[in-house]
Amino acid sequence: MRVLWSVRASARHYANNTFIANVLLHKRYYKPWGATIGLELHVQLAAAQKLFSAASAKWDDPPNTNVDFIDAGLPGSMPRLNPECVSLAARAILCLNGQVQPRSSFDRKHYFYSDQPLGYQITQQRHPIGRGGFIELSQADGIDYTKRVRIHQLQLEQDTAKSVHGVYPGYILTDLNRAGVALVEIVSEPDMETATEAVYFVRKMQTLLRHTGVSSCNMEDGSLRCDVNVSVYRGDEDRLSGTRCELKNLNSLKTIRGAIEAEVSRQIELISAGHRVKQETRGFDAHSGKTVLARSKETAPDYRYMPEPDLPAVHISKDWVEHIRSSLPELPEATLSRMTRQYGLLPEDVTTMLGEPGCITFFELAAKGRDPKRVAAWITSEIFGQLSYRAQRLNDSTLTVQQFTGLLDALASNAVTSGQAKLLLIEFMDGDKRTADELIQARGWEVMSDLGRLQDLATQLLGKHPKEAAEYKAGHKRRLNFFVAKIMAATKGQARPQDVSRVLKECLDEK
Repeated sequence: MRVLWSVRASARHYANNTFIANVLLHKRYYKPWGATIGLELHVQLAAAQKLFSAASAKWDDPPNTNVDFIDAGLPGSMPRLNPECVSLAARAILCLNGQVQPRSSFDRKHYFYSDQPLGYQITQQRHPIGRGGFIELSQADGIDYTKRVRIHQLQLEQDTAKSVHGVYPGYILTDLNRAGVALVEIVSEPDMETATEAVYFVRKMQTLLRHTGVSSCNMEDGSLRCDVNVSVYRGDEDRLSGTRCELKNLNSLKTIRGAIEAEVSRQIELISAGHRVKQETRGFDAHSGKTVLARSKETAPDYRYMPEPDLPAVHISKDWVEHIRSSLPELPEATLSRMTRQYGLLPEDVTTMLGEPGCITFFELAAKGRDPKRVAAWITSEIFGQLSYRAQRLNDSTLTVQQFTGLLDALASNAVTSGQAKLLLIEFMDGDKRTADELIQARGWEVMSDLGRLQDLATQLLGKHPKEAAEYKAGHKRRLNFFVAKIMAATKGQARPQDVSRVLKECLDEK
């Protein structure tokens, strides 16, 4: 607290100097501790074939069915660079505001483990394909200030095989389908200071890479994996002075937040107790909420990097880079600005739709000639709710734009009730191929528009429940809901609730 006291004293001493007082009283100087956070993201590219072989990149096919000689590390096999992966990597660095390098090359990173058949990983440690760039975090992303996180580099590399545990007790099985699948590793500068900033950085990265077709970025299936580097410092120290620990294989936004907060607390407790933070690689135990030691932190010499002798350098022309740049779709920030202006949508709704691949196109097709706010509300609540329940992506759903717009039009023309429209949506997403009109007719879901029939039902109902009717007349207005529910059940949901309420009120007033 000595630092905090001295800052306050200095602020009082320089009270006549507004500029100095404001600097001294800035919120960062009130923190007795600070954290320095950098991320390494491993992103599987959406390429049809692997990085250095013609084998399919479908790693979730039956085990060991998509394997070429180089993927299995067979002697004499040679890598051959897949140009589609180079294009996707270039798209990635360009959408991150970085630069495609005119010359890049590959290195061997040596380590021995069962998931690495070659005994080394082919990567781009020294001369990556992309450098520079940044991601800008702002209010649209969920924070109440602006934060720029710089990108250090983006490099192409091959993925490892998948280790399978628990099939045969005491054995670890190896599935080579994932070995050699193309990755880009995106390394940020240590610009983040909180777990919240790190989570929003990853979430915005997901949106960018999905939107530009670089990757599906699904953390749940491993197509986006995250390592975090964390150090702490006292408020009066250089923010880069702390000892860095790496947290490996964090596979969800919740895990990233929990791991960073736990590691920051651990390091602060160590230093406060007079101990030294050791440079380590650690994991996160979600059950205990603590980070656990995995191994001492390796450094570059431990991996014995050497130039890859079997692959030539990659030379990229300015014209090719401009061709890739011109093929990029409208980037999310531009889409957010345009859609809030063009359709009058809330930024949060646009941001939510941007996070789902294909959703912006789906929305714009559905919104033609319709209320865009109503379309957006149905997408972000009802459709996204169904997708979440089914653990499904919109692009993989059987729901078509034509079915969805038919549903909206039927609802707008009072052909169905809101409840029936939700049932239509469920049937469409269960795989029914019929149109909204066909399904409404088949289910007998036409809205009851005969108010005389509703009046007869209301009169009969009030006669059967005189006690509840008297309570309503005595001022217990919520009793109306009791009668509405009864009539909705009697009509099997085919009456509009607003019509039922109006008829009931008229009958009760007359009574």
